[in-house]
Amino acid sequence: MTKHVIVNSRIIDILAVLMLMSTILLVGTSRLKVSIWAYAIRSFLLMLVSGLIAYFSGIYHIFIDTGISLVLKVIIIPGFLFYIVNKTKVKTEVRSIISYPLSLVISCGLVLVAYYATQSIKFETVFMRHCLPVSLAMILIGFFVMVVRRRSITQILGLLAMEDGIFFAALSTCYGMPLIVELGVFFDIFLSVIIMGISVYNIKIFRVKHIPK
Repeated sequence: MTKHVIVNSRIIDILAVLMLMSTILLVGTSRLKVSIWAYAIRSFLLMLVSGLIAYFSGIYHIFIDTGISLVLKVIIIPGFLFYIVNKTKVKTEVRSIISYPLSLVISCGLVLVAYYATQSIKFETVFMRHCLPVSLAMILIGFFVMVVRRRSITQILGLLAMEDGIFFAALSTCYGMPLIVELGVFFDIFLSVIIMGISVYNIKIFRVKHIPK
């Protein structure tokens, strides 16, 4: 393994750890805007990983995915979620099935489960050793957030964490899916966020108008 490959692999490992930390932050905070910022940062880090893998592997269609991620997942979706939060004036996640300290402990346990589940896998690329367990941990934590959080915005962020984990797994194990499939996934996620966001806004407006204080 050349020095160039080792350096690229270590940079991607560092970015993967930062992505995992931003996902865990989603579990440990009750502030919706902090959660949205965490999603935007994780998406930016995923964009950097995508660009590095595209450059290192020479598969240049991944650069298209990187550009779409930058526009859609770093700018448009976080901006739309910030707009919904400001319009509905809901700033915190006040309803949770499990307390935040316990949620953090469970999230750390999910990370251990992800590493244990992928321990016996023989890695074929230099990026898989840490990226695959991190991507699995992101999927598990995202699903956990969707189950234990009650605010629709937080559940949307959990869904987006799962999508990021799936995309990261495909990116690090087989250098991404076919371009047409990835474009379809991006489009589906974008529409899902728009529909859920509009639903959250309409429900909030309905409650304000029709439920007496």
